[in-house]
Amino acid sequence: MSKEKITLVVSDFHIGGGPELSDGTANYLEDFFQDAKFVEFLNYYSSGENARREVELVINGDFFNHLQLFPDEERPQFITEAVALRRTGLIFSGHADVFDGLAQFAAAPHHSIVFMIGNHDVGLLWQSVRQMVVNRLGPSVRVHETPAYISDGVWIEHGNQQVAENRMDFARPIIENDRGESVLNLPWGDIFVIRFLNRVKRGRRYIDKVFPFRIYLRWALIHDTCFAIRTAFAGLFYFLQVLLGIGGNGDLGRREFLKIAKEFSFPVKMDRSAKRILALHPNVRIVVFGHGHRAAARVFAGGKQYFNTGIWNEMISLDIGTMGRTLKLTFTEILHGRDRIPHGRLREWKGAYREVEEIGLT
Repeated sequence: MSKEKITLVVSDFHIGGGPELSDGTANYLEDFFQDAKFVEFLNYYSSGENARREVELVINGDFFNHLQLFPDEERPQFITEAVALRRTGLIFSGHADVFDGLAQFAAAPHHSIVFMIGNHDVGLLWQSVRQMVVNRLGPSVRVHETPAYISDGVWIEHGNQQVAENRMDFARPIIENDRGESVLNLPWGDIFVIRFLNRVKRGRRYIDKVFPFRIYLRWALIHDTCFAIRTAFAGLFYFLQVLLGIGGNGDLGRREFLKIAKEFSFPVKMDRSAKRILALHPNVRIVVFGHGHRAAARVFAGGKQYFNTGIWNEMISLDIGTMGRTLKLTFTEILHGRDRIPHGRLREWKGAYREVEEIGLT
């Protein structure tokens, strides 16, 4: 085995229950369509020269999409243990090739997988769901149970803990709902996705994949006026319900509301948090986040590095420099040499050339 260790970091796949509903129509909540390319990625890093290396794959949150699986679920914001197990099983079956590929990767000598918990794969907070993942993929797979994974001078964290609206309570992950059921203690942003955003996606499935969003808002008011006005009023009504604690939309106290309003930024600015972590922890040389959906690489004082792994979903850019649909399968590759100093780089997976690719249902 080569002494050089590689750590690969990917995030934000948002894998749901599959592209089609039971009646054969498109599942507008499904975001992940890169199954074959991800399997190629896994095969590349478990064959050839990489087969003799120690390769650690860190899946840095929002891999499973426990919030956006299928439309019309009853009381979808109440994620009991049974609901989380069922949703995870549906994700396994909806993307079987992905999980077969992960199992094969994890079975290779000196290869391992670490799952981080993001705000979309909150079902992993249940111990039985974590065990279900290990049972499916093999013993060299584990789910990290705290927000940050710190190893060999590298700090890996999904990033949702850095913003108030998506911050999870790892000390109190389970609460009781109005029926006395044990359910996950979801951050307010997760409830917003389930109770409001998923309904909006029924009419405009791309709504959460457009950037810069402020430009889209102006465009929608001019070119999609009825939808924009209808959604704006629905949003105002939703927030009114939240502030009054009615409608099952999550009670948001005045103090928490002000905290979210103070910290909120869109797009999420993760580099500030990375710089702060690097300043507070002298032994950390690299910080890797996901969550922000925009790939990034920065170098700070002393050669310390920050990376954001981006997203493996198609995005729609309204920025003049990148106008149109964009898909960049970005990841962070960190080399741990004999000097034990990690060196990272942001890379893009291109995969095998294809003469023809299938276009997903809309």
